[in-house]
Amino acid sequence: MSTTTSPGPTPQGGTLRHGLMLVVALAFLTAIGLVLPHGDSGEAFRDALLTHALFRQVVIALWAIVIVEGLLGLFVSQDDWPARLKRLLVTSLLPPLRMVIATSKPHGWLWLPGAGWKPAGEETSEKLEQKLALPMVILTLLVLPVLGAELTGGETLENHPRMALATHLTTCVIWVGFTVEFLWMVAAAPSKLTYCLKNWINLVIILLPLVAFLRILSAFRFARMFRAGKLLRAYRLRGLWTRLWRLALLFNLLERLQKRDPAKYCAVLEKKIANLEEDLAELRTKLAEQRGKTPG
Repeated sequence: MSTTTSPGPTPQGGTLRHGLMLVVALAFLTAIGLVLPHGDSGEAFRDALLTHALFRQVVIALWAIVIVEGLLGLFVSQDDWPARLKRLLVTSLLPPLRMVIATSKPHGWLWLPGAGWKPAGEETSEKLEQKLALPMVILTLLVLPVLGAELTGGETLENHPRMALATHLTTCVIWVGFTVEFLWMVAAAPSKLTYCLKNWINLVIILLPLVAFLRILSAFRFARMFRAGKLLRAYRLRGLWTRLWRLALLFNLLERLQKRDPAKYCAVLEKKIANLEEDLAELRTKLAEQRGKTPG
């Protein structure tokens, strides 16, 4: 069942402004991706960014641009004020969402780079999925050289600083790509919840580095009291998140490659349907047996 309502009249203009804000939101998301722990590689690079004054200033400036543009957009939107203020709050708290949400954006419409205004719904969602299919397969394939680098350079890549940096930047690109795709697809989907449930593995890929980052911050907060034990547990836990992230990527890669081969993917779907039909037949048999035992 669709959760979207019919969009209003097709909006006009805003190409330059939405294009610039897309760049700003993407830059903010990339900055976040650069400081997230994507394994044991790039530790020195991440620490340098987090402590560098210029990096913090750039992040704050990007954040301020999103907030100011959101405030200005309040006065050009055609929606009611509660809807405008809700979008302002969302984009102010989570600036990367400015790629798909804006105070000035009419309800039910999406601005897509190169395509202009499109109504959110099944048709736009399918077209967007088709356009992103091949780029996302290529992006997901990058996990293979990342795994190869980690196996070649050792778990921590301590003796290979350049390889460690390249590995970190590659995993950052993968994470940013998955996040951008997920945001656009959720925004275009007729049912947001259904899409999230259907593509839960993508959500796991996005959230695992964030969870690891928050746990590391928590560990350092109490580092003075529990320096050795606390940091060791955080390090081991980060390794667990990393392995889960790699497994999620590989699972996603297999799923995407299956979709690229229609014959094989149809065979997989037919097998799933057959298994569900067997389960359904078994449930019907059990139901009939229970009804037979019920007094008339």
